Amino acid sequence: MTELLQQLLDWIALHPVWAGIVIFLVAMCESLAVIGMLVPGAAMMIGFGALISTGTLEFWPTCAWAIAGAIVGDGLSFMLGHHYREQLTRVWPFSRHPKSLERGIRFFQRYGGKSVVIGRFIGPTRAIIPMVAGMMGMPANRFLMANVFSALLWAPLYLLPGMVVGASLGLASEVGVRLVVLLLLLALLVWLLIWSVKRLFLLLHPRATLWVQAAFRWSQNHPRLKDLAAALADPQHPEARGLAILATLLVIATGLSALTLTAALTQHGLGIDQTLLQGIQSLRTPWADQLMIHFTRLADTPVIAALALGVLLFLIWQQQWQTIGYWLAAVAFGFLASLILKYSIQLPRPDIGISGLSPYGFPSSHTLRATVIFGFLSVVIARAITPLHRWLPYGLAALLVLLVAISRLYLGVHWFSDVIASLSLGLAWVTLLGIAYHRHTAVVTHWRGLALCAISLLTVAISLQTWNSHASDMSLYSPAVEKQRLNASDWLDHAWQQQPAFRNDIRGRRNHPFYLQYAGRLEGLKEKLMEKGWQPADELRWEDILKLLSPSLPLQALPVFPQVHDGRHEALTLVKPTTEDGRLVLRLWSSSTLLMPGQTELWVGNVTQQQRSHALALWHYAETSPDFLTPMDTLRSDSSNLPHKSIPPYLLLMETPAERVNPPPTLVQAGAQSPVDPAPAPP
Repeated sequence: MTELLQQLLDWIALHPVWAGIVIFLVAMCESLAVIGMLVPGAAMMIGFGALISTGTLEFWPTCAWAIAGAIVGDGLSFMLGHHYREQLTRVWPFSRHPKSLERGIRFFQRYGGKSVVIGRFIGPTRAIIPMVAGMMGMPANRFLMANVFSALLWAPLYLLPGMVVGASLGLASEVGVRLVVLLLLLALLVWLLIWSVKRLFLLLHPRATLWVQAAFRWSQNHPRLKDLAAALADPQHPEARGLAILATLLVIATGLSALTLTAALTQHGLGIDQTLLQGIQSLRTPWADQLMIHFTRLADTPVIAALALGVLLFLIWQQQWQTIGYWLAAVAFGFLASLILKYSIQLPRPDIGISGLSPYGFPSSHTLRATVIFGFLSVVIARAITPLHRWLPYGLAALLVLLVAISRLYLGVHWFSDVIASLSLGLAWVTLLGIAYHRHTAVVTHWRGLALCAISLLTVAISLQTWNSHASDMSLYSPAVEKQRLNASDWLDHAWQQQPAFRNDIRGRRNHPFYLQYAGRLEGLKEKLMEKGWQPADELRWEDILKLLSPSLPLQALPVFPQVHDGRHEALTLVKPTTEDGRLVLRLWSSSTLLMPGQTELWVGNVTQQQRSHALALWHYAETSPDFLTPMDTLRSDSSNLPHKSIPPYLLLMETPAERVNPPPTLVQAGAQSPVDPAPAPP
């Protein structure tokens, strides 16, 4: 994939005219009537902006091609509307879906000629408004002025976000590309979720009542289903017994499905769960760990219990007795169903070195609790508000559930199938409860107070849980790293080549080689190098981020961002100023190897040169130079004061990464430098 992307970038750089034609066609299609609703032009323009920031495309030619395409696209749409007028209402897709055209007509009637400018930036109407302007008889000269003016604004504004994203990749590479990838994926999933919830609500809401009534009528001809259906849909029928039976059937069906699916996956060797686990674990970083633990805390037992109790007390205060029964049914199912399934099926969790949790992973208790409790709470609140905004509580509940589900997958404590089954079971129960609730109870009139109460309780409970157990949670969800043991003489002889040769940030990204290996105490190395002018890097704080926005700060005042290797930040970071606009940074990570005898920790890392850089004049940061060899000369000189001993510390300095055998590294030990081969082996 990386090679394919690089080939594409090379082709764009070699064929700027063809690249411009592509930009023109994208901008034109994005502005054409009907076609513009299907072409993801905005997303592609952001992509072009990212290519500008990387130097693959130039800003002014790209902007000119985009402006020209937008003008032509809107012009063609205007001509289409001007020529066919009312005949367009009888042509597909407007004959089958007239609402989009009607919306465009109302928008034009409200804003007149200004709608051409405004519509360029508002959702799907930008592909309809120019055609509507032609249909409504707008003078061509007025349309042309509005068309050109809006295109001049549209192109740079849609390129700018991509330019910012592309420029920020330089800063991102200093921290960890995997963190950026994870955040982008999370943002995409959140956007897709909110969009899907709104679309599904608009699709299902007008039809839901008819479907329930049809299912109820059908059930009357089936004696075994009659009572169950009546418990849901018949307001005159008691619902408690039917809901209890349905809850039991749901749990049993989920358990049988889990056993069947597990047997099928085991028999056929389908590794979807394992593949997704490995892929998600490859994106782990310490900062993302902190974020995901906050997400998973949304459904921690103390937080959910506090929310459930607070909502219950509010409903008691409001004397909503029927709603209380449904709320207790939701809470009880969320807590009990997961326990019953866990200890009856006993499917194990993924084995990534996390201990301290229950041994069984199916289903995900956090995901099930979040789905049922947040989901049913949204049903209660949504019922009381206007249909136009009724999707908002559902969207918020879906967002909270998504964050919890993603956090359980990211932390590696559940398989993907565990989470999907929990979501399905929870949604099924919320659907059944929601149908019965709508058919049997009155509307909660104080929904604003209920929503405020729930949000306040959730905020306070999460804050208290964070204050009380964040450190222990970080320890709980951190996978144990298995230490390998290696004979020190073997390491000095040849096994140094088996250590990591590059920083492992993203798979296939090998731009930060490891040119040094150190065996010994980090404190001892730090003390000796501090005698040569090296200083420990200050711990990064939130206020340091604000320094990135100050163009007047010298390089030495800019923060040193931690980097990621195998999902961990460096264990030691030392800084040495070289010039006013330059500094050296030494970073060491644990190699998870102990040298025997003595169990001496082995560390790997590099020394880099940093200079001051900026991104679009928006922020300034310390950028790592691609030259990793020149800083090694300074380290060779500064490490000559290591103590004279016949045992570690040892410092291996290489001219090439460890995976390349020639030339061999030099050994800094006993106050001298010599090739590895004649170095005395430790006793």
